[in-house]
Amino acid sequence: MENTKKKIFNVRILVICAVMSAIGVVLAFFIHFPIIPAVPFLEYDPADILIFMSTYSFGIPVGLAMTVVVAVVQGLTVSASSGFTGILMHIVSTGGYVLAAGLIYKLVEKMMRRSSAPKTAMEITGLAASTLVGVGTTVGLMTLWNIWLTPIFMGIDRQLLIDQFLYLIVIFNVIKISINGVASAVYAVPFKRLSRSISGHKVYEPEETAKASGYVDTTLGFGIILAELVTVTIIVLAIVKY
Repeated sequence: MENTKKKIFNVRILVICAVMSAIGVVLAFFIHFPIIPAVPFLEYDPADILIFMSTYSFGIPVGLAMTVVVAVVQGLTVSASSGFTGILMHIVSTGGYVLAAGLIYKLVEKMMRRSSAPKTAMEITGLAASTLVGVGTTVGLMTLWNIWLTPIFMGIDRQLLIDQFLYLIVIFNVIKISINGVASAVYAVPFKRLSRSISGHKVYEPEETAKASGYVDTTLGFGIILAELVTVTIIVLAIVKY
């Protein structure tokens, strides 16, 4: 009986992640546009939001698997013009965020669980920290990968890219990753509850945490958005000044 329940639980998670991946590709099909006109080959799309939300709910391996699936499907359909390079860059960008944010989220959650902190505080702290680290890690990764791959993909001199386009690429990545990171963090808590309810995984919450759960989304949203705005502003100002 226990093995049967576990199999049903795993199948339900697989179905949820498959649906989320499909929705991500559909969203990317309908919503994709360049943020900075000077680099039109860099387009924003919201597909990563669903991957990040699933990572918070089901873990890093699930997030990485969804990353590969969505990157390949999107690279063969919506972003076919970017070819293998686009697929690879997508996997590195999204996968980097999944690894960094997922690790920090679990680390903070484990540390605060040992301190008997309220679940609400764990969620807010974990999501805020993971979002900030995820954005910083992914921007750094994509800066290095663009220096390496973009000159090959576009057929331009690497020094020309660094001198004229690199700061625009960095700004684009900061904007795109921040938007998707903040959105996924804001909706992570309600999605986790919904997905675990559908999958049959029951989560116990103390009475005081249950009373406060109605304020989680609002507090989480304002807190993370404020932190992201400060971070993005500092990075953009530093780039412009440079």
